[in-house]
Amino acid sequence: MKNIFLFLLSFVIVSCGDTDDSIGLLFNQDSYNSNRELWENSGKLDYSFTQEQSATYNGGQPKLITVVKNGELDTIYIQTNESGDSVKYLVHYETIDDVYDYINSTVESCNEQINSSDNQMNGAKIEVEYDASYYFPAKIICTGYYPNGYVGGLSTQIFITDFEEN
Repeated sequence: MKNIFLFLLSFVIVSCGDTDDSIGLLFNQDSYNSNRELWENSGKLDYSFTQEQSATYNGGQPKLITVVKNGELDTIYIQTNESGDSVKYLVHYETIDDVYDYINSTVESCNEQINSSDNQMNGAKIEVEYDASYYFPAKIICTGYYPNGYVGGLSTQIFITDFEEN
């Protein structure tokens, strides 16, 4: 009983405290820069990977197998296409460079929104985990924070797995 009372008391204290909704952009630019440079210097032009994305605007998507040859998309297909979906209607990235470009454009877009006089976004958090061997973004989680309880906006997860050199 005492533990329940302490939990409820701490919840009330935390809930009633002042909050600062303007968190800005939480993103490790140095890690992004160094991993992108390592990726570009690796000279990988022939590889394959699996990508999977989910977002508030599209829900979850099926896994896509991507084959890159000479630095350009060769083939992309849905891993198990029981529903008959077409890849062209799914959000996807043709190369690892495109994944890096997505991160960069998301950072720029968040900065613009956070600093806008319209104040569409109070802050954002872009978390990226990089593969330790090949330096590509293996896990990307983007979350936007909005004023007045706005629902929607930036909420995306991307997973890059099964990377293989060809």
